[in-house]
Amino acid sequence: MALNGIDIASWQAGIDLARVPCDFVIVKATEGTGYVSPTWNAQINDAARAGKLLGAYHYARGGTATTEANHFLATFNPWRGKAIPVLDWESGDNTAWGDGTWVRAWVERVHKRTGVWPLVYVQSSAINQIPEDVRKNCGLWVAQYPDYKPTGYQSTPWNEGTYSCAMRQYTSSGRLDGWNGNLDLNKFYGDRSTWQRYATGGKTTTTSKPTTNTSLIEGVISDMKATHILFQYNGGICIANILAGTWRAFKTPQDQTDTINMLKQAGAKVVEWGALRGKPGQNKVENSAAFGIRIDK
Repeated sequence: MALNGIDIASWQAGIDLARVPCDFVIVKATEGTGYVSPTWNAQINDAARAGKLLGAYHYARGGTATTEANHFLATFNPWRGKAIPVLDWESGDNTAWGDGTWVRAWVERVHKRTGVWPLVYVQSSAINQIPEDVRKNCGLWVAQYPDYKPTGYQSTPWNEGTYSCAMRQYTSSGRLDGWNGNLDLNKFYGDRSTWQRYATGGKTTTTSKPTTNTSLIEGVISDMKATHILFQYNGGICIANILAGTWRAFKTPQDQTDTINMLKQAGAKVVEWGALRGKPGQNKVENSAAFGIRIDK
């Protein structure tokens, strides 16, 4: 059993995913430590509305691996458990290219925060850059093209079976109905349930009702009620990034406004601490350790 699908980014702005024949869509979410694809929200929501299986990828730039992972998670969190997280490991503009320890640090950070091992995209000639323990935990999405001739979906891509992988990208010159341009075409080696296991880490999405501050935070993540929490601490207004495991105080009212606007534009869910506990307006936190996370200075 195999599935056919595409991966897209801002190059495919305006694509109508309800018209394009595909079982799955993997959407570019982030890059480096600050970039969010301007088409991320539209494309991932369109794919979901069209009933496609979902994935989301981060393009590595070689900054601090955990910082890049945190940036991805802040954007990806609303789709946790619904989409497969993916690391796009390529040489272009990637100062860490060749460093497998960077890949390990990134995927371990994502797994620590989500319980899900990401897929890792890599060209066939660079598979050996991916450490063996990462290959054991994470499915590989391998790119290898025979040429750049236009093609539709292929049932047996060139060189299939030469290496083990979860998914194969076999062209960047794909042509499908519903889009007048090139598309990356991919073959996933599994069925819909296999895809969903990659997205959920093999776990169900059911969570128990929280009873304490700690379990409340865990419930927030699992139920996707919030990605960021606003609270009052030590006389200031602060924001906690749940998946990144950090929090900081706003420097100025404008900093607060700009930060919240940016997060919401990226698809984050920013909620007040009091509202999460059913006590609107009661946002004061006496002990910052209640969040179980560090201060991000």
